Amino acid sequence: MPCRTKPRRTRSYRAASGLLIALAALVVLACGPTQSSDTVNDGGVIAPAVERPADLDRFLQLPEDVDYVDFPWSEVEVERSTGTLTVGVLVADTSERRSRGMMYRNGLPEQSGMIFIWEDIRAQTGGFWNPNVPIDLDVAWLDANGSIMEFTVLTAGDSTIKGPAKPYYFVMEMPRGRFAALGIELGDRVVIPTTLLPR
Repeated sequence: MPCRTKPRRTRSYRAASGLLIALAALVVLACGPTQSSDTVNDGGVIAPAVERPADLDRFLQLPEDVDYVDFPWSEVEVERSTGTLTVGVLVADTSERRSRGMMYRNGLPEQSGMIFIWEDIRAQTGGFWNPNVPIDLDVAWLDANGSIMEFTVLTAGDSTIKGPAKPYYFVMEMPRGRFAALGIELGDRVVIPTTLLPR
């Protein structure tokens, strides 16, 4: 009889173990990854944008010996004295994307730019330059609140490193003259959605 009792205990133990494993799997699935399912970091769309412009890469003139770098697409709101404006942005949120920046792009769709975000929210002191960029750019240096502290012009192909007078937290770039054309001025605030910020 003992030999029958032992297998029964084993079956009960195995059943209980299986149940615990299944419950643990459900907990993991319920918690999910730390990244939101509506956030895509492989060159897709990050909310709040709902779609990526179909003609985005028609401005890209990539040499054959240079690798393509994916940039996610999203939107920011710019709070101006004349009203709030929605601006589409390529998101440079990794070292590879920040290093590539606007290189090899001869423009961007209307009412769009590029936003530079670092892995943690802290003051930055490094400058920007413009080699391999075929157009002049306007750079908006943003404080921790997203307010524009200063503008700088980067000339096409120029390797001169330029930076603002004060440390900055974020950077937004547009083809030269576009900030002015959109009525975006010093002191205006670029509202960066939390989906773009480091977690």
